Amino acid sequence: MDNLPLVFHHIGIACRDIEKTKPFYLAMGYAAADIVEDPLQHVRVCFLDKEGAPRLELLEPLDDKNPVSRILTSVGVTPYHVCYEVQDMDVSIKALRGQRFLLVNGPVPACAMGDRLVAFLFKKDVGLIELVETK
Repeated sequence: MDNLPLVFHHIGIACRDIEKTKPFYLAMGYAAADIVEDPLQHVRVCFLDKEGAPRLELLEPLDDKNPVSRILTSVGVTPYHVCYEVQDMDVSIKALRGQRFLLVNGPVPACAMGDRLVAFLFKKDVGLIELVETK
């Protein structure tokens, strides 16, 4: 995308129970942040970091009112989105919509991201991406 700088932020992984999924990543040397509950998104979130490895985000549904629970029902525990940091949310969404991405959700503040705005977009040939606005 020529005029839209997308900077990798994390890979989102849908899981049924963060406490049951997290030990696998801890055994690989990842360090886990505190679990944060996001009532707006209906999920619990835990970020995992490891030097030289991609940042991971474990997402556990709080109820069945979010896409994470639908993904778990259809395919089980799985990576399901890639998140990119952007300078300007509105400009980025407009540019992606010009590339035929569908805005699925947002922009909304995400407490697990320090209340920065996030949005989810989907394109059949790319999959689900999340945008998070820089601070």
